[in-house]
Amino acid sequence: MLSVESYRAANGSLYMTWKEFTYNLVLEYCHNLGARTFTLRDFYARHAEDFARFAPANRHPFDKVRQQLQFLRKDGLLTFVNNHGTYTLRGIDLLRDEVEEPRIAQALPDDAREREYLIEVHARDRGWVRMARLTYGDYCLIPRCNNTFLKPNGQRYIEVHHIDPLYEGGEEAIWNLSVVCAHHHRMAHFAIAEERKRLRDILIERTQSFLTRPS
Repeated sequence: MLSVESYRAANGSLYMTWKEFTYNLVLEYCHNLGARTFTLRDFYARHAEDFARFAPANRHPFDKVRQQLQFLRKDGLLTFVNNHGTYTLRGIDLLRDEVEEPRIAQALPDDAREREYLIEVHARDRGWVRMARLTYGDYCLIPRCNNTFLKPNGQRYIEVHHIDPLYEGGEEAIWNLSVVCAHHHRMAHFAIAEERKRLRDILIERTQSFLTRPS
């Protein structure tokens, strides 16, 4: 847990704003969680003591934290996912335990599609990958695609793809994830615009059919 003291030491200052402190706790929370999407209530429950030490005179810390998350939304550092107090962290490509392969680091900063594709393949959020596979299976969602193989561990190879890219405002949420083969994953990122749109429409329809099935 990130303490007030360690935050001050890291920033070389005895003073910080509520927004700065909240954002740094969000970063720490997401790194520990292993996911970029979180709920306000879970985040606050984890760091309630930190906020109490930070501002002991504040009688309504939960409301204050919610306000700070709104400020972070306006700054483009968070996105509001739904009306249940769910947010997605923005502005970082990799979480703490994710390893950036050399060719990801070499991707040009303005080549957003290539960078996102490489991150999806080589440095994916473990929690969302597991959830996507559990939800959608391990076969490509594009109809009649049989492009698959077994890895040495016996697991079927599949890649997890964001239907709407994060760099275009897509969410790190199960309804924005899909599973595709390596060929269709490349197409979804780099084909001509009409083909990318066709694949996007197919993936939206297919994922929705999974998400709306009776449990």
